[in-house]
Amino acid sequence: MTANVTHGFRCLLCADEESPHVVQDQVSGDTVGKLRAVQCLNCSHVQLSPPAYDLDLYRDDGQVRYVVGHYGTPIETLFEHSAIEAKRRVGRFAERGEPLVRQDGGRPRLLDVGGGYGFFGSAMTRLRPDVETQVLEPSASRADTGRLHFDARRDPDFPVPAFEIGLLDDAFVARSQGTYDVVTLWHVLEHVEDPLDLMARAGALVRPEGGSLWIEVPNFHDELAELSPAYRQRSFMHEHISYFSAAALERMARRVFPSADVEVTGYQRYGIFNYFHWIHHNAPQGARPDMFERDRWWLETTWRTAREAARTSDALLLVVRTGQEQGGVA
Repeated sequence: MTANVTHGFRCLLCADEESPHVVQDQVSGDTVGKLRAVQCLNCSHVQLSPPAYDLDLYRDDGQVRYVVGHYGTPIETLFEHSAIEAKRRVGRFAERGEPLVRQDGGRPRLLDVGGGYGFFGSAMTRLRPDVETQVLEPSASRADTGRLHFDARRDPDFPVPAFEIGLLDDAFVARSQGTYDVVTLWHVLEHVEDPLDLMARAGALVRPEGGSLWIEVPNFHDELAELSPAYRQRSFMHEHISYFSAAALERMARRVFPSADVEVTGYQRYGIFNYFHWIHHNAPQGARPDMFERDRWWLETTWRTAREAARTSDALLLVVRTGQEQGGVA
């Protein structure tokens, strides 16, 4: 489908201003009907037009409240799934060859940018106490909700992480440049109006002697979007400004970090029963979405491995390993 979009289109990645393709003319959560998902004709990046993000919506937990109200998923279930996903992310460091060990014998430092309620920070604190873990979170409300949740659990497996309330802005970069061994952004990059700038800022925090940047985003080429019209509709939401393909994500990283080692792989978050439910019922599982944490190991593993290898999974993982030289946006 092609059409002229609102005057003033500008691609967030290549700055091209030619009128783009419209790939989705309805965006979930757009109450006034002004948003479109469009694809740049020059670099093929997909983004909302106009690309405006409401930070107050995030700070007030608007996206989570929408999921709870619209899909009927209890907040406790979202917390449970966040805890499952957090432990998986900690495990992926070893799977991807990141030992989180300093060659000079010092204590490694990790910064989780946009860490939300702090589940990943909590899992790191519990499972890797040898690593100094910090959560940088723009929403004081989310951090407070996370603290209350962990305090109420009174579970030593879920300690309260170290929060800092704020943005990854010039001031934070100036005082923290080159001081972290690992920086993570789990489903953050798709929310911002300048993803190249955020990627560069995050990379600037990594130690020049060598470290890594880990970025996970939803996958524009998720095969389920081709099999379930409702899932495709749900995938385009006003909270997500960018919709990254593996190729676009890799181009971004190589532009920002021309001397670094860059790898983009598929990652499947939700389980095969959730996948089947979307295809058969054209709707999510609702109150109990399947995260695959207990059974069906052979079926799940085979299916996940195939989707991740083809990079048609529901998410993408970018790992940037830096050396002596940091890159920058030209």
